[in-house]
Amino acid sequence: MDIDNDLEYIYDGTFEGFLCCVYASLTRREVPRHIYVETGLPLLGETATWIQTNWEQAQAVYVSLSRKIGIEAQDMVKEAFLTHMHDREMRLYRFIILGYKLGRLVLNSEDWVEIPEGAPSPLGRKVRCIPDLCQRELILQVWEAVRNYRAEVKNVEGSLRFRSYTDVMVACIMPHNRVLPSLAEFFEKRFRENNFLVYDKTHQMAAVHRQEGTMVTSMKEMQLPVLYDEKNVYEKLWRSWYDKLHIEPPMKAHYAMNEMKNRLWCEIGGTG
Repeated sequence: MDIDNDLEYIYDGTFEGFLCCVYASLTRREVPRHIYVETGLPLLGETATWIQTNWEQAQAVYVSLSRKIGIEAQDMVKEAFLTHMHDREMRLYRFIILGYKLGRLVLNSEDWVEIPEGAPSPLGRKVRCIPDLCQRELILQVWEAVRNYRAEVKNVEGSLRFRSYTDVMVACIMPHNRVLPSLAEFFEKRFRENNFLVYDKTHQMAAVHRQEGTMVTSMKEMQLPVLYDEKNVYEKLWRSWYDKLHIEPPMKAHYAMNEMKNRLWCEIGGTG
């Protein structure tokens, strides 16, 4: 299928909506020039095609990632979608289409083999290769985005500290990528019996966990009650922080106090 320079897709910005764009392209046998998110769109003219989010269509594409590429492809595509990779939708779209063609080769570079034109396959076997350098560049870009995403998730998991209120634990983060869905799964397992809220100030989202379950939703702002004993609160925070890391605290306590304020300022007393 060739790219239609007059065709552009618009979707609602959800992961399911993006998968529906892939579904529409395959079933209609057309390749969009670009895939836009609905929010904040420029005027695109009459050529823009709205892609309705359909759960069954999204599920069909999601299942096909495992069947045609490999089980790891599902997590890889989902995590790459949560990054701020440049031209994210089109790169992921091309990555999926390439994966349908090459299978697990888009997941593992160990099987990449250069075979000169006309040369026999080594050991008489039929060897699949990736001769196109542009394809390799695309794959490496997606891999890099996923690596950065996973590294940020681990970093936030290890450094996040909750502030306990009457019946809920609250934390605030300002991540580069949209790591909240992964964090919600992690802390749901860790604090299954506790109510908690993790607010992503960067992306204006929140993960809310209660006994009934966990959900990730939009939240424009969060305002917490004012803490009147601020010094005592921060002192407890920084001392517990150094104890957890098993390192000696600074000789002068105000250095540690300022570090903790810089690290956790948005967790205490609202959004600042």
